[in-house]
Amino acid sequence: MPTEVARVTAGVELGILELSVLEIDRDTLPTETREAIVATHPRPDFNRRILHAVHAGSAHRPRVMFGNVKADVLDRFEEGYTRPDFVRIIEDSPWPQ
Repeated sequence: MPTEVARVTAGVELGILELSVLEIDRDTLPTETREAIVATHPRPDFNRRILHAVHAGSAHRPRVMFGNVKADVLDRFEEGYTRPDFVRIIEDSPWPQ
């Protein structure tokens, strides 16, 4: 496995992607801590690169990329439900690149 892929996989498994890019529980870290993380582990062009990595890892197998089953159910039965756009969330992330 290429080093970059291994690092991204480890980051996702540790919740780094959820915390930093998707903003899940972002407020649990003080601003100083977030700034220290980015200073120690720079993220040059991270948002664009992670989206391209996800695409490269899934484009060859589109049948398994059908989405979250629970989101599908809400989309069908919950009036007014709007499915979150994973790409837009990452592209609009306020974390420094």
